[in-house]
Amino acid sequence: MFRTLASQLTLAISALFIIAAFVLFQWYLHSSEKFADEVEQVLHRDLAAHIVHDNPQLESGIIDTESLVSAFHTKMLLGPEWEFYALDTKGKVLAYSAPEGAVKLNSVDLKPIDDYLNGSHFPVYGDDPRALGSQKIFSVTPIISAASSQIQGYLYVIIGGQKRDSATALLTGSKVIKDSAFILGMAILFGIIAMLLVVIIITKPLKKLSQRTLEYVKNDFANLDTTSNSWLKSKEIQDLELSFISSAQHINKQLNQIKNTEQLRRELLSHISHDFKTPMTGLNGYLETWLITPEEQRKPELVHLAYQNSLQINQLVDQLFELARLESGDIQFIPEPVNVVELAYDVMQRLRFQAEQQQVQLRVIAETEHGIVAYADISKLERVLVNLIDNAIRHTQASGMVKIEINDYQDKVAMSIIDNGRGIHQNELEAIFEPKYQASNSQANIANAGLGLSIVKRLLDIHKSVIRVTSQPGKGSRFTFELAKAAL
Repeated sequence: MFRTLASQLTLAISALFIIAAFVLFQWYLHSSEKFADEVEQVLHRDLAAHIVHDNPQLESGIIDTESLVSAFHTKMLLGPEWEFYALDTKGKVLAYSAPEGAVKLNSVDLKPIDDYLNGSHFPVYGDDPRALGSQKIFSVTPIISAASSQIQGYLYVIIGGQKRDSATALLTGSKVIKDSAFILGMAILFGIIAMLLVVIIITKPLKKLSQRTLEYVKNDFANLDTTSNSWLKSKEIQDLELSFISSAQHINKQLNQIKNTEQLRRELLSHISHDFKTPMTGLNGYLETWLITPEEQRKPELVHLAYQNSLQINQLVDQLFELARLESGDIQFIPEPVNVVELAYDVMQRLRFQAEQQQVQLRVIAETEHGIVAYADISKLERVLVNLIDNAIRHTQASGMVKIEINDYQDKVAMSIIDNGRGIHQNELEAIFEPKYQASNSQANIANAGLGLSIVKRLLDIHKSVIRVTSQPGKGSRFTFELAKAAL
């Protein structure tokens, strides 16, 4: 019953409201009572002094108990709520206006009397001789002997005695009290109902947001409703809704990325299985042919062809492991000053045999032969150049040329790998760096897994460099990237 936020808030606030109303009501009654006592005590401040002044015996300092009883009875006719007591200097009750046996205390504490006479702030409460442990407001004055000017005792007048208490008790069940209690109860009920409506209005957007969240989850994080009627919502709820929409959009984007990655992974596995199958089939076929051929008729070309297929498989495995490490970030990056001119000549020398077989010329073009120093990881930069030049050689016809052009700028070093080969169509330039992408200029007889350019892009990403491609079919391609220049 109280599981919803609205019901829990209503219950908690209602309980606090009722407790607060009860405490405030009790405080109001207590304050009102003290205020009434203060007013009445101020009004009767000189009551005891007037009574002493009107009584010749008391005025002379004589305390005659028998005559005082009669005098007290007469005074009570004028003020039924007053109770009169004659005390000695130690507070002992000598005479009183109450019926015989009604007085329960034989003496009164003198400290409140001293406070009263010394001008303490009203109300001052003193002992009520007719009720044990009870204290009431009073008026008091000393009874001084006219002969010796010594205090003989005190006239102690209780203001609002038991007759007043009895009258107050009778009035507690009056219509006024009942009407006041009824009005107070209705006010509390109205406050609770109004508070319930306010809580429902405030929490309604939260309930709708919760429903939208559940619907979004049930729809597999799709079909997100971003509309918002916010004129009744508080800023906190609006911020919560915007946070939910932002989080949902981020989740949706990540899910799409995961789906795309999963699709690419499946396609990559499909292509890889095909790439492995071709050289494996050739390797097995050449070895099987070599085994079934009589020993005297076995040709070394079969073993050489099998070896070439095994090299292709080994190259494919190396590229896959390298790409996996790059994508997972499990690779160290150790930049240092690198002479890129010397590195370019080393790479050209390494690939010269492959270029001669393809009848392709290699050339390095630099502003200075002494060297241009860039800030890079030398092993990874070498891998970038090898992949790009190898790719250029494979796509350049006989008598073609592949060049490395190096330009030294103020704070950058630009490197370009240029060929005059087959070129790439414009609509394929953005896709050539994807794993396993085969451009339309690829030849079926070229053994290539399509991972080299993808590795290049990721290695340059580590260097915080972007590779750019310009190409025209039949005229060649130009791959350019920049590196930070090393400070010498």
